[in-house]
Amino acid sequence: MDRRASLLALAALCGLASLPAGAAPKSLFARADAAQVARRLSAPHLEARLQAKGLSLADVKADAVQVDDQAMAHSRYRQHVNGVPVFGGEAIVHLAADGALFAVTDDTLAAPRVDTTPTLDAAAAIEQAVQSSPAGEGLTDRPRADLWVLRHEGRDYLVWRVELRREDGSAETAMPVLFVDAHNGSVVWQYDNLQTATGSGSSLYSGTVSITTYLGGSTYYLEDTTRKTGTFDNRNTTASTYRFTDTDNSWVSTSQRAGVDAHYGSAKVYDYYKSVHGRNGIDGSGGPGYYTSADGVTKLISSKVHYGSNYNNAFWNGSYMTYGDGDGTTFTPLVTLDIAGHEMTHGVTERTAGLVYSNESGALNEAVSDIFGAMVERYAKGESANTWKIGEQAYTPATSGDALRYMDNPHAAPNRGYTADDDPDHYSERYTGTSDNGGVHINSGIANKAFYLLAKGGTHHKGGSMTGIGADAAAKIWYRALTSYMTSSTNFAGARTACLNAASALYGSTSTQYAAVKQSWCLVGVGACQ
Repeated sequence: MDRRASLLALAALCGLASLPAGAAPKSLFARADAAQVARRLSAPHLEARLQAKGLSLADVKADAVQVDDQAMAHSRYRQHVNGVPVFGGEAIVHLAADGALFAVTDDTLAAPRVDTTPTLDAAAAIEQAVQSSPAGEGLTDRPRADLWVLRHEGRDYLVWRVELRREDGSAETAMPVLFVDAHNGSVVWQYDNLQTATGSGSSLYSGTVSITTYLGGSTYYLEDTTRKTGTFDNRNTTASTYRFTDTDNSWVSTSQRAGVDAHYGSAKVYDYYKSVHGRNGIDGSGGPGYYTSADGVTKLISSKVHYGSNYNNAFWNGSYMTYGDGDGTTFTPLVTLDIAGHEMTHGVTERTAGLVYSNESGALNEAVSDIFGAMVERYAKGESANTWKIGEQAYTPATSGDALRYMDNPHAAPNRGYTADDDPDHYSERYTGTSDNGGVHINSGIANKAFYLLAKGGTHHKGGSMTGIGADAAAKIWYRALTSYMTSSTNFAGARTACLNAASALYGSTSTQYAAVKQSWCLVGVGACQ
């Protein structure tokens, strides 16, 4: 897929908050000991409130103090019973800049009565919570438990608050919080702290899939505020971008289906990089966010579909992904899993090695996107012969079984006359002209073949063979090579060195994996075989 800069500047979907004019007033809290001053001034005001409930200052503990942009101080307190915190039992004393009382927020509970010595320990409470939750069988993080006093439906309990996490991209993704009675083990109360809505959609290429959406009021949006990804609709224009919306969270209309694929794809790309490589989003910090979610807060890694009319391409422009609908002959909508992985990986490359999109570094850039696009498809669907085909579901819909590029056999790609046998899979066959940015798509076959041989093994038509180390290890090596050892100008020889360095760091220089990396590059004509 071409990586192009957008020619259009789109209006932001969120507004800017106005700030009050003028300088902030002088404040008692513009000093190093602001927290101590605020707590000292707050205490008498809070004590009066507590006494009315039969409590005293001994029943609360000071928490954080915030000094805002108006130079006011907000002193937080947490209620405790015999040292055990009270769930929801909080107070905030708000002081003006001159120290005068502005207001008191008081959510402390009047005279809780409960035995604060637990009968069950935390491990027993966790076991009970895991057994009681539908998410318990697929946890992706270790459960956490802490002791609280809970007032529920007018009754006070000593409970273990057990927090579970299942973030696996499935329909069961959730963050259950269960309050387990610390005396008898019963579940007193529970809720899901994953603040999203989960729906289903009819995709073009992956069947009916579960997708995470956002519910604002009575409207669902194709936005995932947990992964911080969102999918938007150009409505076959190039100048306007709209939100995808639905009333029942079942995304099945004709216009929605490509959006479902792109949204599902971005989720799987996010999950793949997070779970396999420990990478949080494209830039490693949960971004880059472009459009703001309908929640008004969350910046989203953004994808746009229905771009233009019959647009036969998809691209990453440095800020977001854009997908055309195709012309129905060369392409159908370019929103398949491997294409989504390909485009978002361009962003990963940009934020790491920054491989220049020209000549050999550009061919490596394209190959890296093909490699991890294939790995995303494999992650979501399992490995098959189609894993090693790029864009096969969207390319030439009237021709069954073909693809835009073939990692296992680059020569199987359509021959467009750039070389004697496009796409080349050996360095001696490389394209050296100026078309295609110096062959960024054409010559990507050389690195694609190296990766395929590393993962799966096999023979090369130029001679030689090898045993593969498996796609997981191969991807681990290539990811480390990209993010730690490649630079913007890395060529094929440099990529070989980068992969060897990565293999050495991960497995050792005398390992089977290191030897396999050397052999994989040797078979495609890059570097010595010994």
